[in-house]
Amino acid sequence: MLLPLIHKWFLLLFIVKITCAVRTYTKDDLIKLREEVREMFYHAYDSYLRYAYPYDELRPISCDGVDTYGSYSLTLIDALDTLAVMGNYSEFQRVVDILSAKTDFDANINVSVFETNIRIIGGLLSAHLLSNKAGMKLEPGWPCNGPLLRLAEDVAKRLIVAFDTKTGMPYGTVNLHSGVPKGETTVTCTAGVGTFIVEFGTLSRLTGDPLYEEVYIFN
Repeated sequence: MLLPLIHKWFLLLFIVKITCAVRTYTKDDLIKLREEVREMFYHAYDSYLRYAYPYDELRPISCDGVDTYGSYSLTLIDALDTLAVMGNYSEFQRVVDILSAKTDFDANINVSVFETNIRIIGGLLSAHLLSNKAGMKLEPGWPCNGPLLRLAEDVAKRLIVAFDTKTGMPYGTVNLHSGVPKGETTVTCTAGVGTFIVEFGTLSRLTGDPLYEEVYIFN
């Protein structure tokens, strides 16, 4: 009986120490931390624009750009919703104008299905839903219409062929122009399929097309 009691006391002591170690943050502390995050973001974002755009990503040591997951200015799309969250609506609108000039993602390049979904489709959808807050001129019927939503759906249509497998788990790579590359392996991971419910589910709800959600659920 003594051993379980000792364990309970050690557990109680551990909880007390953890509780006492929790710091209480004042409003000034939170503002300071918020500004540190803002400074770090703009250090990365401004450096990307200065040294790497229109490539996908910045290489911090060589200070140049490189295409990694598709040659479509990945970081620019990645950062778009963060610009809106931080209240930089003028830069948000400038980037949306750049992206809106693109009508589709038709390109003879192989891309990661997982990365393209979470960073491109996800980035476009979140930016689309923040467009109202950012003061963008909205199309009639928003949020079910809009240039960023159309681009997100265009990308999804190019990725959806990856789900044509025996298991229903998508291939890891597709060609944005021609579909699944010849000889592409079916070996994948559960994360490569689990994430799609967020982006594809949102896409179905916004467009009214159940295909994107169904291809995930029924597979």
